[in-house]
Amino acid sequence: MEYRGLTLDKFQEDAIHAIDENRSVLVSAPTGCGKTLVAEYAVELCLEKGKKVIYTAPIKALSNQKYRDFKHRFGDEMVGIHTGDLSVNPGAPILIMTTEIFRNMILEQSDRLTDVLYTVFDEVHFIDDEERGTVWEESIILAPDHIRFVCLSATVPNIDDLAEWMETVRESKFTVVKELVRPVPLKYHLFSAKYGPVSFKMLDRMYLKNPKQRKKMQFRKPSSRRIINTVLQDEGTPILYFAFNRKACEKNALFHADLNLLDQEEKDKIAVMIDDLVNRYQLNDYDKLDSLRSLWYRGVAFHHAGILPAAKEIIERLFATGLIKLLFCTETFALGVNMPARTVIFDDLEKFNGVEFLYMTNRAFLQMAGRAGRRGMDEIGHVYCHIMPETTDPKEVKRLFYEESEEVQSRFVASYATILSLYSRHGEQAYPIFQKSLRNYRSGHFVITKDYKKEENQIRARVRFLQENGYLKGQELTDKGRLAMAVSGYEIQAAELYKTRCFDQLSPEKVVVVLAALITEARKKNQIASDFTFKTDAPKIISQLIRKEENAGVKEPIRELDFSLAEPVFAWANGCDLTRLASFGVPEGDLIRILRMTIQLLRSIKQSIDDPVTIEKFSKAMDLINRDAVDAEAELKIESSL
Repeated sequence: MEYRGLTLDKFQEDAIHAIDENRSVLVSAPTGCGKTLVAEYAVELCLEKGKKVIYTAPIKALSNQKYRDFKHRFGDEMVGIHTGDLSVNPGAPILIMTTEIFRNMILEQSDRLTDVLYTVFDEVHFIDDEERGTVWEESIILAPDHIRFVCLSATVPNIDDLAEWMETVRESKFTVVKELVRPVPLKYHLFSAKYGPVSFKMLDRMYLKNPKQRKKMQFRKPSSRRIINTVLQDEGTPILYFAFNRKACEKNALFHADLNLLDQEEKDKIAVMIDDLVNRYQLNDYDKLDSLRSLWYRGVAFHHAGILPAAKEIIERLFATGLIKLLFCTETFALGVNMPARTVIFDDLEKFNGVEFLYMTNRAFLQMAGRAGRRGMDEIGHVYCHIMPETTDPKEVKRLFYEESEEVQSRFVASYATILSLYSRHGEQAYPIFQKSLRNYRSGHFVITKDYKKEENQIRARVRFLQENGYLKGQELTDKGRLAMAVSGYEIQAAELYKTRCFDQLSPEKVVVVLAALITEARKKNQIASDFTFKTDAPKIISQLIRKEENAGVKEPIRELDFSLAEPVFAWANGCDLTRLASFGVPEGDLIRILRMTIQLLRSIKQSIDDPVTIEKFSKAMDLINRDAVDAEAELKIESSL
């Protein structure tokens, strides 16, 4: 079978046949096998039938990439995008969105879902994500019956159980399609800066059994110079070098600033590309540009969530064009974005979680390792693990190399917005719906486990809180409850601040600071010393809300307001430029993410209230911060024009 000039693999054929028969399909295959092609077929079929299709993705880079690809293929008018920070052409037949937005549309019982035939869940194993996984479960459980799903997943051992749960909860047939063989096989290497290549025999011999001895060596990370030189000598570029923290990414990249990985033709090409992209993104005044540019000219770069989104976009384009030969990155680079390399290097196999060093999960390791080996270009993909033999446990390495991924686990926790939506519609009959989580599913049916009893107790505590505090009157939604349900994400905080008239006394600039403090979860508490304060009742209102939750028996209450980023947020709202923003010592990428999420919160409150004075104030607040590097829509237009 051929599709779009490609001869299809058997798993792709099987998935396409299932879609032709109007079935839902769950495709499980290793990174780089061509799962996305199945989703693209479903998109095309929906258009042929005059129906709509929704494409959900777990990360912004993947959403934007899909938006560009689909626009290029189907035309501007056919494609829209709706994520937290932007909404472009939302009535289009192909709509790309975050899973959170899809879930919110379901809770709102939006008319926009009426003509949707298929919804694609890219990276559906994200169900296992501790923070966001519940959104996938809620979407699968609550989506209207007429919607079929195309679920794309990395290989996980309990994929059949996952599909069986989906079939039961959706009451419709799911076809499971599995591909176990990678198109480009991987070869694993252990490498030590001190000893060079390391065999398992050598590792067994050198591993220190005494934890105290190991701990002494743990923080003495050797230089990455030798491992990179070895791979360069073997002509292993392009190289993705995964490091588990941003500092290590930058430090390693700067340490290799003396490399010269481009020939003259490539140097000429990259110079033209960089100048063009910097002009398009208006980054000529960005004070960090010179140091980034000097690395790029040598074919080296670093990429992580703390850098400017536009700079990340430039790096991704340079890498995709083959002009970045050595990219130091964090694990987010391995998620969904199709940027394969010839070689992957792991800076470490252990990750510090803030308390202790823990070895990676198999799924995380395979997701990153799977970026090695480019289909049609490399016969083999090389995966190097940069280790210290004395501190690296052979048992753990063998697990990572030879065992399959961990099973996908349920992370279901009913949000306040979901509880408000379901309880107001179904009352006590909402509880059987909450019971449909993956956690409560056991081979063919739902069971009331000890876990569910705990879960139900928490949902009941939340319902009690909502009734006692004016969000629900019995089963009925109040105005405050309706606002909370519509905001969905910081819902009770936003509704409480609005209903207590907290915003009335604040200027638009200070409204921005308070809402940003709802969202902020500083990587390091009080990461910037600041004496920036202003008079507002907001902290007291949120503290009281937390006490009320605790009184109702809610085990995991909301967080207190975090004003640690208030000063740079206030400066941006008052018109500061990018150079000034960078001077606060907080990574620009983090600040821009918080500001974009604040815009999302401002927009959703504004759309849900009937109060001209507050609406005008919130509109002004949005205008103040949605500019320059923060303006996601302007950035997307630039990306789409390239």
